[in-house]
Amino acid sequence: MQKTFVYFLLAFLTVWAGACRNEKAQKQPVNYILEGDEIIIPDSSNLKPQIKLAQATKDPYKLQLYSAAKIKAIPNKYAEIAAPFNGRIMQSYIKLGQDVQPGTPLFSIYSSDYTDAQKLFLQARQQYLLAEKDYKRQNDLLDNGVGVQRDFETARTLFENSKSEFEKSRASIRIFGVDPDQMIFGEPLVVRSPIVGQVIKNSIVVGKYLTDNSSAIITVAEISSVWITASVKEKDIRFIQEGDETEAQVIAYPGEVFKGHVYHIEEIVDEETRAINVLIECPNRGEMLKPGMYATVRFTERPVSTVFVPATSLLQFNDRNFVFVQTKPGHYKRQIVSTAETVNGKTVITDGLVGNETIISEGGFYLLDAK
Repeated sequence: MQKTFVYFLLAFLTVWAGACRNEKAQKQPVNYILEGDEIIIPDSSNLKPQIKLAQATKDPYKLQLYSAAKIKAIPNKYAEIAAPFNGRIMQSYIKLGQDVQPGTPLFSIYSSDYTDAQKLFLQARQQYLLAEKDYKRQNDLLDNGVGVQRDFETARTLFENSKSEFEKSRASIRIFGVDPDQMIFGEPLVVRSPIVGQVIKNSIVVGKYLTDNSSAIITVAEISSVWITASVKEKDIRFIQEGDETEAQVIAYPGEVFKGHVYHIEEIVDEETRAINVLIECPNRGEMLKPGMYATVRFTERPVSTVFVPATSLLQFNDRNFVFVQTKPGHYKRQIVSTAETVNGKTVITDGLVGNETIISEGGFYLLDAK
């Protein structure tokens, strides 16, 4: 009898303890509920007091962008000069580092191709002069009533044809930078500088035979100003406009700043890097900037209306930044954002928000486990 009572008592206590646990579980509040991609925080949630809200705002801001860049000579102030035809270098007139002007002699080259062009020009000129003389004579005869119309027409045709050939041969001589009227038959061709600048490369070897597909032997450049080619990410290009001021630095001159301005924004996006080339024109004081140098460029934008959020609102998932945006009271949704720098506790948002959203500014990390 006593043993039966003990069993009964133990069974009662077990049932009573289970009922207490169930009652306690029923009283435990639900912190959040998932509905699709939204997180709902009930009023009874223990998390509700921990969640602070703030407004994404839009304010004028000068965005600072940095970009890797490379120094280049300005194309119309840069010339690579090679042999215009097969031939042998006869003489050099310049030295490395020399300043030159348009027309300054660089080197002379002897070539049978050039001699043949001279011959053709002289022959064409002789034929033109003879045809012109005959044409004028036939015209005078016709004007005086003693000429024959057919002879005049023939002379005029020959004159026009010879004139055309003469002009072509003159053009072929001018291609070599030579004035046909000053040319002396048999002399080597003197190759001259096409631009003002400085000789920055000189590979002339007197007596060397060159072909018309040989690489350039002289490079002339005018580098009192240079182009800096910066690579700007596609997402940031909207912040850059032609005329914007820039500052560049190179490792060769620590602490030196070279100021320039945006000259041109290219139209094509590099499909691999998703970047756009921006050309910056920069005065090259003391010719310190050398073509081929690498640089770091800082763009200073005109003030633009920019979205800001509290830095504490930003969270990370898979190396991407996001914030929790309130869709309606108590309902929140993750929004991926792109960011720039943080100023005075506020972070610049370059993509993902428009600037009028209510977001979680504090306590968002409590919701990171919500899947």
